[in-house]
Amino acid sequence: MNKENQPRPLLDHLIVIGWISRRFRVPHALWSVIIFALYYFVPLVLCGFEGVLIGAKAAQQNLPWGVKWLARHAGSRAIDLPYLRDFTHLLMALVVAIGGSIALTALDQFAGVYESIAKPGLLEVDEKQVSTELHRMERQLGNRWVVLLFAVIAALCGAALYFDGKLDLQWWGNPMYGPAGLMLAFTIALAIFYGMHALYLLAVGQHSISRLISKGIRLRPFHPDGSNGFAALGNFLLVLTVLSILCALSAWMTLWHGYLGVEDFPGIWLGAIGVVTFIPWIVIQPLIHVTREIRRAQMAHLASVEQLLNTVLAKTEAQLGQADFRVSNIEELKTLRDLHDVASDIYETNVFPFNRKVASVLSIGYVLQVITLVKEVAGKFK
Repeated sequence: MNKENQPRPLLDHLIVIGWISRRFRVPHALWSVIIFALYYFVPLVLCGFEGVLIGAKAAQQNLPWGVKWLARHAGSRAIDLPYLRDFTHLLMALVVAIGGSIALTALDQFAGVYESIAKPGLLEVDEKQVSTELHRMERQLGNRWVVLLFAVIAALCGAALYFDGKLDLQWWGNPMYGPAGLMLAFTIALAIFYGMHALYLLAVGQHSISRLISKGIRLRPFHPDGSNGFAALGNFLLVLTVLSILCALSAWMTLWHGYLGVEDFPGIWLGAIGVVTFIPWIVIQPLIHVTREIRRAQMAHLASVEQLLNTVLAKTEAQLGQADFRVSNIEELKTLRDLHDVASDIYETNVFPFNRKVASVLSIGYVLQVITLVKEVAGKFK
């Protein structure tokens, strides 16, 4: 692939974070720590100053003098849900932090994955087709209207959480106690914006890969990676599978565990259905395309091998029926066996997860997950 036809890392398209990562080479694991600190530790410190970090009863326990003074200050207000008892918030912070790190890793790895498969020797495409597809993908990745839409949605979600918090006087994030609730609304808005933007970039990239693969592949059972040349894509899909699980987990936590009553809002139901429906498709779409094209290429290779096998088999059968058949003729049987081994190698060559059984199981699990969620949401209308 020419240098001008090489895709940029998707991480470069991510607003602000992409620039920071490229400029300062921030490790993805460190981003996980940064996200968790903003999402959990900053509100924790604020709640300590506001007196809603722990319960008032817990602050009255017999503790050493210095610790007792801090505990009483951190629990000076009597509320039902102090910060350290909000386990839903803690669990969501962990999911967002880990998911964010995995999403950044996937965005950074995409360019290498794209380059590894967008080759004329692997796909039934030429340089011109790859260049055209790459420019189409870059246009979609740089769509500022989509980014603006995500920003508006994120801001509305953050504002909704902030104003909902005003209605619950027993929640640590109520604005009357201080800015901790405002900080939470801000970080949630950021998480929603960057989550949607990252998933959009991955969806556009994966769709581009699927478009190239759908043009056909050239089977390479002896490729050095042992996976027909698709090892990089296979590993990438496994990373996206983990990301999909985390995204689905956040949707299930919001819908079933609830938070400030948001689980009763129809907009949240539709959002959860969208997350569970859309995100796994980022993984399943290219998985199905590659699995189908590998099988198609196998059948094309086997057609010529089968013809040769039938020719040798017919010749061998004819010799077996002759009276002058000799042991030296067993060489034909050896040739037949060798050809059959070649055919078996071609037919069985594959790469996890590009296997029909794997693709079927993931697809069925994906459909059942969507049906279960839709059924649960439908029950809320009763």
